[in-house]
Amino acid sequence: MKKIVIYGITTCLSIALLHACGPSEEELRQQAEAERQAEQDSLQRVWEAEMEQLRQDSLEQARQDSIALAEEMAAEEERERERASRIEFADNGNFTVQVRSWRSEEKAEEHADRWRERGFEHVYVQQFGDMATGDVWFRVRIGNVATHEMAKRLQEKLKEEYDTDSWVGSVVRN
Repeated sequence: MKKIVIYGITTCLSIALLHACGPSEEELRQQAEAERQAEQDSLQRVWEAEMEQLRQDSLEQARQDSIALAEEMAAEEERERERASRIEFADNGNFTVQVRSWRSEEKAEEHADRWRERGFEHVYVQQFGDMATGDVWFRVRIGNVATHEMAKRLQEKLKEEYDTDSWVGSVVRN
């Protein structure tokens, strides 16, 4: 019986020691709180990473939108410059560019032919003056255009490409 009592006391002491070595209620509560805090910190870092990724995506989209807008504006400006520099000939235009004037109709036609050979289709010779007095000139003119501005652009083109002096005139209709 002595052995049983010693065995019982040893068992009770062992259980008491084991229980005493384990964490207390306060330690268990602190451990649970630390685990919850670690989980919240982890979720917070994930949320912050997602927000940063959304911010980066938003910045990239804004950059792409800005580039696309700038490209569209540049293209529109180029189209506008092209429209502004275009020279459109019109049979009923009110302005023309005169490149020479001759007393001889043959010389005027020869000069007009040279302009046609250069690729100008809208070249014509117009008689000006009074046959009765003998004061007649044959004007070599390029194109009829709708506006004075367009005629000035044609004049500048002729000066730039052919080093030709010319002047803008009004179309005289017979």
